[in-house]
Amino acid sequence: MKIMSWIIPQEKRFFDMIEKQSENVLIGVNALLDMLEHYENLDEKRKNIKKIENDGDKMVHDIFAELNKTFITPIDREDISKLTSSLDDILDNLEAVAERLVLYDIKKPCPYMCEFAQTLQKATHNVNQGINLLRNLKEEKQIRSYCREVNTLENEGDMLLRKATAELFKRKDAVEIIKIKELYDDMEAAIDRCEDVADVIGDILVKYT
Repeated sequence: MKIMSWIIPQEKRFFDMIEKQSENVLIGVNALLDMLEHYENLDEKRKNIKKIENDGDKMVHDIFAELNKTFITPIDREDISKLTSSLDDILDNLEAVAERLVLYDIKKPCPYMCEFAQTLQKATHNVNQGINLLRNLKEEKQIRSYCREVNTLENEGDMLLRKATAELFKRKDAVEIIKIKELYDDMEAAIDRCEDVADVIGDILVKYT
């Protein structure tokens, strides 16, 4: 019965919608990396990332609205919901980073912030590649490879957070420590949410292959 639910063609639009959402997340991550690597016109770049996040919120609303009126879905409703929510969480975290960079009046991002953003970009790229192949189970091996890479990058994010935090606590300005630590935490959390997406993809593969 699960196999039959996968191959029903008329409900494949959910794959289209999730792929579009995933692509929007990648656009947001690229915008944040650009903001950090080319640290100028900050308010304009912050507003652009906010718009991308708002676009993502609309996509989430559309997916859940479609779920509520659809009887048969190509994969479990719970998995569609988890994928959608985890992708949205990535955008929420990176949008928080863009906001705090401006609100906290960060004069110059430290190298660790760029490292976090680069790791996040790699993780999001692998997430996006895996999601784009989800509708084709013949690519199971490649999909799993993307998921493993996300898990590896999440571990790198954890190690980077420990290293960056240890370095940060050597500073004397307590307010500056708090500001930057929040930025680190948001960026590492975004990488964690990429792993959440990869875990859901892995669960889908277990169910349908």
